Amino acid sequence: MQSLYLIVVLSVTWLALCFAMWRLHRARLYRKLEPDASILITYASQTGNAQAIAKRCATALNLSENSSVIALNALTLEHLCNIEKILFVVSTYGDGEAPDNGSLFTKLAKALSNNPLNHLEYSVIALGDKAYPEFCAFGYQINQTMLSAGAQLLGDVITVDNYNEQTTKLADITPGWIKIDHELTLNPAIKSLQYWQLTQRKLLNPDCNDEKLFQLSFKSIGPFPSWQAGDLIDIQPHQSTDIVERWLLKNKFNGNTWLTHQGHQQPLRAWLLARELPENCLYSLDELLIKLPYLHKRSYSIASVSQEGELQLIVRLVEKDKPASIFGLASGFLSHDCEIGHIIEGQIRDVSSHHNIDQSQPIILIGAGSGLAGLKAQLAARTFSKHKQTGDSWLIFGERNSNPILPINQQLFTLQETQLTKLNCAYSQINSQDAHQGDLTHRKYPKYVQEILLNEQHALKEWVEEGAVIYVCGCLSGMGEGVHQALIEILGQSTLETLQLQQRYIRDVY
Repeated sequence: MQSLYLIVVLSVTWLALCFAMWRLHRARLYRKLEPDASILITYASQTGNAQAIAKRCATALNLSENSSVIALNALTLEHLCNIEKILFVVSTYGDGEAPDNGSLFTKLAKALSNNPLNHLEYSVIALGDKAYPEFCAFGYQINQTMLSAGAQLLGDVITVDNYNEQTTKLADITPGWIKIDHELTLNPAIKSLQYWQLTQRKLLNPDCNDEKLFQLSFKSIGPFPSWQAGDLIDIQPHQSTDIVERWLLKNKFNGNTWLTHQGHQQPLRAWLLARELPENCLYSLDELLIKLPYLHKRSYSIASVSQEGELQLIVRLVEKDKPASIFGLASGFLSHDCEIGHIIEGQIRDVSSHHNIDQSQPIILIGAGSGLAGLKAQLAARTFSKHKQTGDSWLIFGERNSNPILPINQQLFTLQETQLTKLNCAYSQINSQDAHQGDLTHRKYPKYVQEILLNEQHALKEWVEEGAVIYVCGCLSGMGEGVHQALIEILGQSTLETLQLQQRYIRDVY
């Protein structure tokens, strides 16, 4: 009888504790506005751009960042009914979709059909990339939802194409009711440009004939910056020297001509490495550096943490045309053209939505290919954690070839021995040894990481019930989408949404 009584008491205590933790989390997530608050800023940001803009706008309006800036997923009908004005700062992600921290807006939109917002004024800043057909689609979706609910749009939807935090001025991308000095850049707190020297480049899959995978190491030139696992680095790519020389010859410019621009002086051919080069140039020599735009920067997940003393990247070399050895612009620059000792420009970007992982809790790391970068950084963060005891770590990873002598697989085995509680691998190609044996139907390993999830769903559910964080890193198309659908099938849509709200389902996918 006493044992039964003890069990009941412990069960009630445990339920009470869970309820208290849920209430605390909900209170933090759904912040109450200050009593006199009339303006709210909400963001949807996959890589931190929209969130950074939202914070700068709050500063310009003298609003409290803690109470007046929230993720779109945390926006409620109560918020909208109790304010007079709202600013949406949202990115479009994937194929016209919402970022993860804005994906629940569709549920709120349904509630608005029965709750008119005639009292509310709003503006939309929509970030996107014109290279994709669904340019700023999510921003326009929010605008249509708010118009349908009776809210009044102030001005037009402001669209931002491939924004650059170093050069974009806040006043150029914000509505008129936010009064900003036109000379201010997007983020006045941005540090000076960061430069990195390539110290090592290692081919991780030498037996792979397509899409080689490289691990690159850099040392900082100047003060060593700090960053956290989950942060990105924006790399300024360069054209190959052959492309620049052919362009100079065709357009009859002397590449040895020295030009001064923004206080720096170097030969014309050096200036053109980082510029877009139109096939036929109509500009004079004096106009070139003003008229030719810089190549768009490329974002990469960082594969190390600053405590390790070096910056690491893992890059998949994209080959567009094998016979002609035409490589992807950024991957070709980092994996092929940039030589050891060369210095590149790379700005670290804080992505706070990838931070704040409780290192004492279990973590499930899922990825493939170059996605190993973000997963390695999360494991490194645990190594340097101040927690006396970190939670268990489970890595689920997919690559091409299972050959154990490949450096990529050697790294996985080392991680298994030193940092992992559990390791599962998937390989899309049959090992050459198996092929020689004529066994083409039997597979020692699953082909895709989502197969592992389905095969291990019982263990996955147990880890999630024990508080595990799910962190996905890699390509959105294929792996990212397949993993997401598998998690919905295993955990259910509602549970996955709850994990998103609790920041326990984090996607660093591209």
